[in-house]
This record gives sequence, C-alpha cells and structure tokens, in this order.
Amino acid sequence: MQVILRSFCAILMLIFATMAHAESRISVATVNGETIWLDQVMQAAEGLPPEYRNKPMQDYFGDIVADIIDTKLAAKAGEAAKLADDPLVQDAMKLASERILAEAWLAVTVREKMTDEALQQAYDTFVADEASREQITASHILVAAEDDAVAIIKSLNDGADFAEIAKEKSTGPSGPNGGELGTFGRGQMVPAFETAAFALPAGGFSAKPVQTQFGWHVIKVSEKAVKPAPSFDAMRDQLVNSLSRQHLGRVIESLRADQTIELRSFEDVRTEVQTKAQ
Repeated sequence: MQVILRSFCAILMLIFATMAHAESRISVATVNGETIWLDQVMQAAEGLPPEYRNKPMQDYFGDIVADIIDTKLAAKAGEAAKLADDPLVQDAMKLASERILAEAWLAVTVREKMTDEALQQAYDTFVADEASREQITASHILVAAEDDAVAIIKSLNDGADFAEIAKEKSTGPSGPNGGELGTFGRGQMVPAFETAAFALPAGGFSAKPVQTQFGWHVIKVSEKAVKPAPSFDAMRDQLVNSLSRQHLGRVIESLRADQTIELRSFEDVRTEVQTKAQ
C-alpha cells in the first residue's frame, strides 16, 4: 500500500499537470527516431530521492534524460539478446506493467473525485475544526519527584510567583527563562503534557502534577488562541493530497472487498526457503 501510494501520488500530480495538454507534449530528445517527452522526464524526477528533488531541476535534468536514453538503448539490446523470452524476465516485466497500469488507473479514478466542490467541502471542514489550530503560550516547572511538584502547586496557590519558582527549582532547560516554552500547537509536545496543557484555561496552572518521561511538570498557560486558517488557494495542494490519500484508501478497500486473498506468514515462507536450501 505505501509503495503504491508513493508512486500513485507522483502519477496523480503528473496527470493533473499534463492531461489537459496531452495534445501538445514537449519533446526533449530522440533516440533513433523515438521521442522522449518532457512528461516522461518529470515522472522520472518524481521517483528521485529528496536530496535530488530539493535541488533546482536544471542541475539534474540532463542526467535524467541521459538515463532514459541509456535505458531505451539497453532495453533494445536486451530484446536483441532474446532476454524478453526468459521466464524470469517476463515475470518481472509483467509485474512492472501491472504496477504502472494499476497506478495509472488509481490516479485517474481518484482524480475524478477531486472536484472543486469536494475540495471546498474539505476546506470548510478544516476551517470549522478550530481545535486543530488551537495554540497556547505556556510555561512549566519540571522536577524529578511528584512530592516536589505538589509542594510547588501549594506555593502557587499561596501566591508564589511561577517564573521565580521555575528559575529556582525547574530542572528543565527553560528554567532559567522562568519556564517559558513559547507558543505551540497540538502535536508539538508529548501527549500527556499536551493533554494537560490544552485543558487549562488562560491564566491557569496545573491543579495536579503532570507526569511524562521527563519527570513531573507543573504547567501554566498564559494565553490561548486559534491560529487563522490559511486561504483556500494556499491550502489547495495540501487538500488535494489529503483527499487523494483518503479516496485511495477507500478504492483499495473496495477492490479487496470481494476478492479471495490468501496470505502466508513471513515465518512460514522463511521456513520453506530454509527447507529448500538444505
């Protein structure tokens, strides 16, 4: 599924970019009269590791074209050597052909669901979900023992200054700064800390110590706010990617629903391999 998903996303974006211009494909080279098209180069580029794709395409464009040329020439040589008649090669070619066909069909099928109405609905849902964009500005005091945290909470209830206690007693790196952690959203802190922090009102602090793998925390929230939602245009690519993944999962599930699929465990397969190797 993950392998299909990665290739599918690349093909989907390629289809989005080229389907409307299929009649005006751009040639980048020819090999013995056979044309190599720009969209083929772009598809090959999508399969490159991130360290290449993060560079300007002009830095590796020629390498991709050269690789396609070499592949075509080597394939012709393989055909001349009758390797296409080898059963193992035929199996590999069949699997590669099936994967390409599957990825193309999945991309087209999902693309049909990427309507403006579907994207707008997904955007409206995101905007309405303010909890996912909630941010808090918080501080904490980190100590090793629960009893110490309980004593700190008692001092705070008696009117002690949070920042001063943090500077004096917190073992965390934010201690010298009064325990200040800055502003953060959901998913940026460990779960137990996040749950406790976002449950506090602005101006409130922990009524009970919060335990994480780092120790015992006393948390104070000074501000709470909802981060403004980006514009629809700014989120369009993200919405397309998110909806594509959702629809792809549903399509795969529907394909599997009425099929007879039998799987052997890895251990079972490994045992057979070891037995045959003896």
